[in-house]
Amino acid sequence: MRIGIMLGADGTTMTLDDVIDRAREAEAAGLDNIWMANIFSYDGIGTLGLIGRETSRIGLGTAVTPTYPRHPTAIAQQALTTQAASGGRFTLGIGLSHKVVIEDMLGLSYAKPAAHMREYLSVLMPLVRGEEATFEGEEYRVRGVTMDIRGGENMDVVVAALGPAMLRIAGEMTNGTNTWMVGKKTMEEHIVKRLTEAAGAAGRPEPRVVGGYPMILTNDPDAAREKLAHLLTVY
Repeated sequence: MRIGIMLGADGTTMTLDDVIDRAREAEAAGLDNIWMANIFSYDGIGTLGLIGRETSRIGLGTAVTPTYPRHPTAIAQQALTTQAASGGRFTLGIGLSHKVVIEDMLGLSYAKPAAHMREYLSVLMPLVRGEEATFEGEEYRVRGVTMDIRGGENMDVVVAALGPAMLRIAGEMTNGTNTWMVGKKTMEEHIVKRLTEAAGAAGRPEPRVVGGYPMILTNDPDAAREKLAHLLTVY
């Protein structure tokens, strides 16, 4: 088990320099990973590219970058650049986000989320492997796209997944899943089980499972509950 921290999901207002300083502190403290949210603040992939130049050991990853607003070729280019900038320490975590964000706030369709993710990965994963992406689908049509990014090789991709369809897609097509606030029983009996079965059926290695859990140390529980209620409104 590796232990890390999440940046950008606690509602704290920080400058970009503050975020980078927090990352340096995490590395100095011996933590294994920094995961960065991609809510309406600093771009997670770009910020982790900067952090990759200011650190030397700690693993870096997004938890998670929403797919709908970003074409898979664009996110591949950006993520592989951060992988190169960090010396191969970056994990691209992607997810569907939520209907209230994608449809109500951004005005995009959230009608077929699992089908969207399968098509998205059909374009993204060949580019991550250094191959040409050619795909004809309902949502994406890509022909003859390649990426020339030296140092971007061997980047892990994990997908936020909870339901059976998304877990199957994550296991079949990627390196694993990035979860948020999942309990022990659900993790063991549902997430890990279904993900591992899907990876095995596809001939892929044992999948990576990332668990994200919000924690607050406080002597003012009422204020903590109020802050949590605000932060978790989207869920």
